[in-house]
Parts: sequence; C-alpha cells; structure tokens
Amino acid sequence: MEFPRRLRLLDWKAYPNKCLPPTFRPEYLVELDMQYSQLEYLWQGTQLLTNLKNIDLRRSFHLKELPDLSNATNLKRLYLSYCQSLVELPASCSTLPKLKELWMDHCINLQVIPAHINLASLKRVSTKGCSRLRHIPFLSTNIKQMDISETAVEDMPASTSLRTRPMDYSMIGCSKLKGITHLPSHVTKLDLSKSSVESIPDCIKSLHLLLELKISGCRKLKSLPELPLQLMLLSANDCESLEEVASPFHNPNANMSFTNCFKLRQEAIIQEWFCLGSAFLPGRQVPAEFDHRARGSSLTIPPSSFTRFKVCLVLLPNHQIRETSQLLCRCIVNGDLANSEDKVVYFNLSRCRREHLFIFPSGLFEQDEGLHEVRREISFEFSSEFNDFDVVECGAKFLTDENSFESESDQAATMTATMMGAMNMDPTPIIASLMRYESMKAKHSNERAKIQLVIVNAVPIG
Repeated sequence: MEFPRRLRLLDWKAYPNKCLPPTFRPEYLVELDMQYSQLEYLWQGTQLLTNLKNIDLRRSFHLKELPDLSNATNLKRLYLSYCQSLVELPASCSTLPKLKELWMDHCINLQVIPAHINLASLKRVSTKGCSRLRHIPFLSTNIKQMDISETAVEDMPASTSLRTRPMDYSMIGCSKLKGITHLPSHVTKLDLSKSSVESIPDCIKSLHLLLELKISGCRKLKSLPELPLQLMLLSANDCESLEEVASPFHNPNANMSFTNCFKLRQEAIIQEWFCLGSAFLPGRQVPAEFDHRARGSSLTIPPSSFTRFKVCLVLLPNHQIRETSQLLCRCIVNGDLANSEDKVVYFNLSRCRREHLFIFPSGLFEQDEGLHEVRREISFEFSSEFNDFDVVECGAKFLTDENSFESESDQAATMTATMMGAMNMDPTPIIASLMRYESMKAKHSNERAKIQLVIVNAVPIG
C-alpha cells in the first residue's frame, strides 16, 4: 500500500504489518496514531520529521525499537504505554526541545532511558509499571508530574533535588525502594504507597510546598519524622509497623488517616494533635481526655460558654461495607427536635478490620441576635445512612485555648498564601476555608440562635 506523500495524519488502529512500507515518507506528517498495531519498528534510517507533533503507539505490544527522532524538533507528545517489547529509548529522545509529555507506562521490558536528557519543555513523565527499570536519569527541571511507580528503583533519583517547579511525585509499589536519600524541594504531592521504604528523612519538614503525603501500605515503616507545617493530608493506611508520628499537624484543614495501623501509639497523637483537623485511627474506646462520653450513638453536652469542641466516635464496620460510608449527625437543642439539623460526613471505612476512632472538629455558631443569653443543653445522634457501620461510643471535648486556635489558623493561612503564590496559584479558596474558623468566635452578649454542628474537611482519604 502506498501512502500519500503529503500525508498529515496517519490514524490506523491495529495496523497489521511489522513496519511501514519502505516508500513511506513522513516529512509532512503532523500526527501518527497507531495504537494496538503489530509494528516491530516504524522505519529504518533518519527521516525528515520537522512537522511531527504527536506519536501514539500505545499497546503496540511487539514494538522493539523506535526510529531516530533527532529531526522531530516539534514533537510534543510521545505515548508508548504497554509497548511491552521495547527495551530502550533511542538517544535521539534527548534532543527533543518541545517534548511536553512522555508516557511509558507498563513497558515491562524497558531498561534504558538515555542519560543526559535535559528537556526544558518536559512537563509530564510516567514510567509506571516498568518493572525492569532501575535507573531514572535527569530529565528536566520543569516537570510538573512524575510517576515512577512499580519500577525497580532503589532510591529516589538524585536529580529530583534539582527540580525548580512545583511537582507531583509518585513512587507507588516500588518494592525495592528501601529509603529516600533525595527529596525534590518543590514537590507538592508525594506518594510512596505500597513501597518498601523503611524510613523517611528528617529533611521532609523543610518541603514547604508539600500538601499531600501518601504512605499507605508501607509495611516496613516504623516512624514518621516531623512533617511540614502546611501539610493538608497524611494517608498512612495499612502501615502495620508504624508506631510513632513525631509531631502533630498544624494546618486547620489537615486530615490524617491511619486505618489498620494497630501498633500506632494513639495516645500521643490524640494528646498532642491540634484541635482543627480530622483523624481516623484504630481504637476501641473514646480516650479519657474527651470529658463528655457516652456508650452508643447519642451524646448530650451540658450548657457551656465555649463554642468549639472536637468529637470522637468509635466506629465498628459490619458485613455490609460500602466503598464510601456516610455518617449522619442530628443536633437537637434542648429537646427541640423540630429545630434540629442533620449533617452528613463522607469517609472511607471499607478497609477497617476492627473498631476505629473517627475524630473531627466542630464549631457551634450563633446566627440570630436579640435572643436570650442562656445557653442550652445540646444532644447529638450519630448513625450510618446505609447501616454499614455501628457507632459504639461517642465523646466530645470543649476547646478552651482560643488564642492558640486563632494563631495557628493565621499562621497556616499565611504559609498557604506564600506557598500558593510560589506555585502561581490563586490562594483565595484555601485562605477562605482557613478563615472560616475565625468566624466561629464566641459571642458573649445579647445573642442566641439555633445551634448547628459544622464539620469541616472531615474526610480521611485512603
């Protein structure tokens, strides 16, 4: 078959031949899409490729080599996922000045990526599932997203410390990863889940852009060092050796999830942990520091001048577990069911093997003025919307250190604004969320209203 000489788009899924015909000339070609092909190679020798912008060879399972791409000076995207016969990338891939995306997911025989690659335009790279790939060379200082999950790397590449832009970094399921020597200073999301990492360096606390740390399934990890102040999410589910977390969170929006971490010393976390975020961790009874406690799913709190408190529930999963659980809360003011309000919290309970504590902050605020000053008794009723867990026990603790509360909120907001500015992102939505706490100040005169339970960011993410 002869292809037109001025062909600009070649879109042929499941192409049946081992190579393109020798008369094929791609000098006008802009896009080549040959997914699921039987290709072993495209063409021999060097071709004029100055118009070529996209190459998509995904799931070309028999592809053994790529052609010389040194003339593809306008190439932006190279998709090679599931090219399972591909062993190495050609050296010409290091001279692609406009390449933005390089996807090599599940190229299970890929062993070599050219060294000395420094592509300033490269933004997204994935070698996920390249199980024989042991070394990741320096690629670019401008990468925004890098996924080297399920590879054979033993340490985070040294070149990561040279990154100059905010980036997301995933090393999920790296079974040979024992430790981390180098940490990218501009990382915003770091995912080490299901790796064999045994320790995390103390320098992680200096990663001032880090918002999310995921270490779920790191079964050899025994402790966590001090973490960055602005961290918003720590997902540490199924870390069966984890015993200690060095420091509490200080970000008002932070969520911690320690599902099935049965060796964890929960007392230290509960006592030292600040009062604003949410936590999910193993436990069979409400800790003693929650001075209002009750067996079962309902709790009554006596009148108080304090308007902030945190809630602790003991949840027991049953045999009807759903992917996402819904906790219902009904607030009843002095027996007035008619003016009660129902609130819903969504969270993941599906992996719990036994009872867990769910701790979250609440704010009672008053809206209407000119009413009586006397505060009234409040009752809470907790339940599962789909009956996939039981509330075994519940407790509450009033928060009295309001000055500390506000200073932490201010500090986190300031750091968040600085961080988001460095990332060229609008900090307004996050600052607004942080500042919601400032609106929960107690009003001590001529105020009375229907009292509501406000649950902020109480979703432990798995």
